[in-house]
Amino acid sequence: ILEQHPLHFSLHDGKVLKLCPARGEQTWALNIKRGILSVLQTAQASTARAVVEEVDVLGICPTRYQQKGPVLVKTRDLNLCSHHYSGFPSVQSVVLPHTASEQQMLSSKLECVQSMQDGVLAEAKC
Repeated sequence: ILEQHPLHFSLHDGKVLKLCPARGEQTWALNIKRGILSVLQTAQASTARAVVEEVDVLGICPTRYQQKGPVLVKTRDLNLCSHHYSGFPSVQSVVLPHTASEQQMLSSKLECVQSMQDGVLAEAKC
C-alpha cells in the first residue's frame, strides 16, 4: 500500500514546503511518508548552529542544529511543538495539587544525526 501512490512534494533549501498527496491515499500511509520526509528535512550551512522553526508531521517545532565534526545534529524538545497530536489518546491526566500546571506528564525529545556528502544529505538516523 505504501508504494501504491507516489508522494509528490516541494523541497527548498532542505525544507519540505508542500505535499501533494494522491487522491485515495490512506491516511496511515500518508502519515508514514510524512514521517520519512520529516527525517529528511535539514538546515543549510547558514543556519547550522541555530534554532529554526520547522513544520512537519510533529507540528511546528523549534529545532536546534549543531555541527559536530562531519555530522549535523538536529534536536527538538517535542513538548515545545505546537499544532501536534500527542499520539496517546488513552493517556488522560488530572492536575495534582501542589504541582506546576505546565509540568508535562510525558516528556519527549527527538535527536537526528545527519551526514552530508558534497552538500547533499547522505544519511539520517533519528
